[in-house]
Amino acid sequence: MRYFFHLSIVFALLFSACEDKAETKYVIEFSPVTEHDFGKVEINQSVSKKIRVKNSEQSSGPFTGTIEIVDSPAFQMDYSGVLVLQKNESVEIYLTFRPTAAEDYSSKLVIQNDQSLNEFYLSGIGASPVSFSISPTALDFGLVTDGESKELELVFANNASSGFDLELSLDLPVGDFSIGGLTNFTLSPNVSKTITVVYTPTLNTSSKTLQVNHNSSIRPSPAKVQIVGIKDISAELITANSEAWNLFKSKNYAESTLKFQDAINKSTVNAVYDSIGEESTHGRGWARLFAQESNDYAQAAYNDFLNCYTTGLLSSNSDNDALAGISISGVLIVSQAAGHYDNIVVAATTLLDNVSNYKFSYNSKVDYKDVRYALIQAYFNLSYFTDAAKELDILVPANAPHSSSPEALLAAIQALAGQL
Repeated sequence: MRYFFHLSIVFALLFSACEDKAETKYVIEFSPVTEHDFGKVEINQSVSKKIRVKNSEQSSGPFTGTIEIVDSPAFQMDYSGVLVLQKNESVEIYLTFRPTAAEDYSSKLVIQNDQSLNEFYLSGIGASPVSFSISPTALDFGLVTDGESKELELVFANNASSGFDLELSLDLPVGDFSIGGLTNFTLSPNVSKTITVVYTPTLNTSSKTLQVNHNSSIRPSPAKVQIVGIKDISAELITANSEAWNLFKSKNYAESTLKFQDAINKSTVNAVYDSIGEESTHGRGWARLFAQESNDYAQAAYNDFLNCYTTGLLSSNSDNDALAGISISGVLIVSQAAGHYDNIVVAATTLLDNVSNYKFSYNSKVDYKDVRYALIQAYFNLSYFTDAAKELDILVPANAPHSSSPEALLAAIQALAGQL
């Protein structure tokens, strides 16, 4: 009887041991690894990583448990709810890291139930976006003589606040501008690089856009740098004007007009030549006035004189000559408008007040007498007869005092025609 009692105890112990060996267990596997470092990720940008979670062959049976990411909201996943996996079954899960500040982050993916705890470790660094500068923001080469070259520098700087290297690729269309050195380069934070842009003019004016392709998320790509340059034709225009005046002085007024016109056309390529172009317009006015090639020659000449004078771009000598031109050509125009003759009065009095013994720079036969004679006619047409008589006294003192009656004045004015 005692023997059977002991045998019962042995069987009970063996049965209890078998129950312990059959205890439920779960082996959850992560692939490809059991942790993931996202590295540096730009603030407010996201990067995802796919992992596979498997209820392995070593598990006792189907797994049911919770799945969550703890410790940091910067890490998220595309799976929600209860995780249920049959033995040897797996599921793909996408993990996403989206930092909100420039700092280090860590977290973990936890899968668990009452019998199992499994952790997948996560880490990453939030980094500031690439911030860079280009200086200057545009390149203006100004005037460069034909056959010569000019260099200007362009500086690219990756700011110290950048969390990443700056990657640049420069694209400059073929033309009068070229880049000396590399056009693709990488700059670490707080590092700058200077490149040289070369301008060798072949066209009268050149304008190109340098496109700067970059990896910054906080400014449009490509960034753009406008580059302009002008082939200096100042000497050519000045020579053309000089040749036109020589033709004028040789009384070849028609050719002189054409030469001045050619200089005007060329000067319009850029505003930098405006002053030379106005000198050409002034010269064309005198050539037109002397050529008398059309019925409206006086009006055309008057317009040239008035236009170039009002720009304020003429030299002092040309200013005086333009005032003389306004006066002399103006009275040759038949006009009923008082304003027209007012312009003549202003031009003539201004010139005579400035230079009482005025002589035209390119024909000394045209002088202050012609200007005063034009002033007298302007006063007469404005019915300022007393003023006209006073000017006649100055012009022809031998006949002073002149009558201010319209009839007498007209006779005196007509008598002077062609005599000055």
